[in-house]
Amino acid sequence: MTLPQMFMTLGLSTITIALIFLIRRLRLTAAWRYHLWFLLLAALTLPFLPKEWISIGEQENAGTGISTAFTSSGLAQGNTGVDGNWMQDFGTSVRQFDYSNFNIIFLLVWVSGIIICAFFFLRSNVRLNRIVRTARKVSNTEIHSLFEACKRDLGIQKNISLLASARIQSPMIFGFFNTTILIPKGMEQQMSLNELRYVFLHELQHEKSHHTKVNYLFLLYQILYWFHPLVWAAFREMRVDREIACDDAVLHLLEPVSRKEYGQTILSCVEKQQHGFSPLTNQLSGSKKQIIKRITHIASFRRNSSFTLIKSITLFTAAALFVSMQTPFFTLAYTYENFYDSKDQMMINEDLKTFFDKEEGTFVLTSLKNRRYHIYNKNKSRLRVSPDSTYKIYSALISLEENSITPADSSIKWNGEENEYKEWNRDQTLDTAMKHSVNWYFQDLDRTIGEEKLASYLEQLHYGNQDLSGGVGQYWLESSLKISPVEQVKLLQSFYTNENHFDADNIAAVKSALSLEERGNAKLYGKTGSGIVNGETVNGWFIGFVETNEDTWFFATNINNAGGSKAAEITMSILKDKGLYGEKS
Repeated sequence: MTLPQMFMTLGLSTITIALIFLIRRLRLTAAWRYHLWFLLLAALTLPFLPKEWISIGEQENAGTGISTAFTSSGLAQGNTGVDGNWMQDFGTSVRQFDYSNFNIIFLLVWVSGIIICAFFFLRSNVRLNRIVRTARKVSNTEIHSLFEACKRDLGIQKNISLLASARIQSPMIFGFFNTTILIPKGMEQQMSLNELRYVFLHELQHEKSHHTKVNYLFLLYQILYWFHPLVWAAFREMRVDREIACDDAVLHLLEPVSRKEYGQTILSCVEKQQHGFSPLTNQLSGSKKQIIKRITHIASFRRNSSFTLIKSITLFTAAALFVSMQTPFFTLAYTYENFYDSKDQMMINEDLKTFFDKEEGTFVLTSLKNRRYHIYNKNKSRLRVSPDSTYKIYSALISLEENSITPADSSIKWNGEENEYKEWNRDQTLDTAMKHSVNWYFQDLDRTIGEEKLASYLEQLHYGNQDLSGGVGQYWLESSLKISPVEQVKLLQSFYTNENHFDADNIAAVKSALSLEERGNAKLYGKTGSGIVNGETVNGWFIGFVETNEDTWFFATNINNAGGSKAAEITMSILKDKGLYGEKS
């Protein structure tokens, strides 16, 4: 669990707990009131589910290899491009606060807390086992006959040990695989057979309802969420509801005249109890507050009406729907990850692992004639990350549309400030700025256009998350703006076919600036991008398209911890292997 997940969990679990406390006040049946707490378990489970399970669903057509529509033949060989050095990286480092140390510190504190809590629970288990080892089987045959009769009444066939110990003050049941009921030594002499029957029915009802096993599950979550005080408070109330649900089930078995005696038996056990025991057990007695609630329920017991039952099920279902609606929020909490919903695209899985070697990345490919998306690494293809310099394609297009520059005059003078690349230290045109990925050129264009118009164009383009909060000129450099590889390919298609009805001359000007090289009847267009944070390369892009007489193929490659030149190298190998650009090996 990371810090974002923790904060998301704290918020949503708190809301879930508040909802459960609210619904509990609406006079549910005892059983459904207890069942509500399983919804809290479901909410607390969400952060631990694999992100593939809770990410936004998508429609896909499983398959491997590339279809015949994506093969091309007769491509001439030989590089007749204008510049064989177009793969050179021109990325610049941005400074960001490193949150990873906070994640590490949180993880260490969280695990330490788990270890400490687990130690105390294990110590309770050891103590309980010692008591069991010194306990003695109840030898009274009359009591054993009563115990077996109670098992038959509840339909329990499982073997359950009945032991007596002088080291406890109240009856209890526990055990995951082997269930044991412990009663205080001498209880069989101090209570009547009727009272013992009530005790046995109560403890055996816990077993029938699987409370003994489920109790371990609740304890596990209490250990995992040791840092959340509301979770502890919720589980304390859960234990009260569990006992009331058990009481309620027993009361439904008893004749009306026996219900008062049942309540008196519970009070009798409380009088003998000196202190609580292990949370690993289900005890007949409890704290003063818990006993008051239970006796109140017993005194006011009525058989559940159809209306109450229907109301309980309806409210439980509504609460369950609320918990299920929390699922998408956890997709956003995975290390700040944001996934694009690609359910409208037909996707075919490709196995291209050998091309990526040790790099974690994704490749997306489609064409004008065949709109299916051929994808390697489906999950990463939908993950939105910073576009870095690939955004310059649209920065140029927006600036041309706004006449900040024109196809005939796109020059901007250099202000004389020295940059880390000599290619940047001169006046620039759109062609040279795109070729050398000159940041200051496109940052000047951003500032000229302004945030309001930029936001309008990003909305028109449906560009990623459309978030400009990182600041004009900076939002696309490992900052707020994010886009997925699938979206990159969709946008390239939209750009190529001019679906947004931009000026045709402006489309042509940007396309010309993206031209990289030509091999026979195939022309390659594209843009690299490199994300560098605090001197470390974290993100690499190469996006573009291959244009031939037969079709046009659009692609996007994104990799972690390597730059745009590496992404381009991988892309060229894939395109060559598929016969889409260059000689197939």
